Amino acid sequence: MMLSNLNNQLAVIEVKGNDASKFLQSQLTNDINQLNTQQFQFSAHLNNKGRMLASFIITKYSENSYYLITPLEIIEKIIPRLKMFILRSMVNITQLTNINIIFGNNKTATGLSLELKANTYLSICEKLPENISTEIQTWKAFLIDNAIPFIYLATQELFIPQHVNYDFINGVSYKKGCYTGQEIVARTHYLGKLKKQMYKFTCDQEVKIAQKVVSPIIRDQEAGIIVEVIQNTHSHYGLIVLQTECIEKIFLDIENNNQLLIQAINYDNLN
Repeated sequence: MMLSNLNNQLAVIEVKGNDASKFLQSQLTNDINQLNTQQFQFSAHLNNKGRMLASFIITKYSENSYYLITPLEIIEKIIPRLKMFILRSMVNITQLTNINIIFGNNKTATGLSLELKANTYLSICEKLPENISTEIQTWKAFLIDNAIPFIYLATQELFIPQHVNYDFINGVSYKKGCYTGQEIVARTHYLGKLKKQMYKFTCDQEVKIAQKVVSPIIRDQEAGIIVEVIQNTHSHYGLIVLQTECIEKIFLDIENNNQLLIQAINYDNLN
């Protein structure tokens, strides 16, 4: 796997200060204290209705400093949103600049490297390595293959965490205290049977993130939304949130000419 420069795809938010951990604990779906014993975690920031505004890969950089890695395109919306909740807390939230974000099967010589999977690293460093590529297909394929949902501008506020199987990748803690949107997430976990979940898909036609799909099972009404997608040779594949009753018959069009093939995600094989 070549090293890929993801500077045009991802950004890093630094949350630091004496109250940084307490602040993040009150705003994110995961237990930030777990980063005292693990290298990184998945976590999300929600609106009051439990809908995802952002998803992150988070690491603890120092005693009172955390790095939140998220799609670059949502930065201008999510930083002001987080700052709304600082109030009197001793917390500073900024986008890191003059850094590079690298993905591949090698650690960078300097900086911080997170081993997302065995021999697969996401690195933050000041200097770009030699012979680095600007292609992003390898990164996108990694997200899809490992069922890691990132939230983009087009998909903000469309999903609760369970819709994108976020609890399956340990992105939600049901034992921590309250956080924004927590009531909806907890109620869904303890009381509700999910009618929507995330799956993998392939299709012959071009599709886009946030594109809606339909199913004749529910009279060709909206049955799901594309979460992530890339083109692979002659087909497209990616992640999709679907109404579970419709997975056998999903189409891009109400004429039912362009069908998507749906595959359940086997999380036992991802670990």
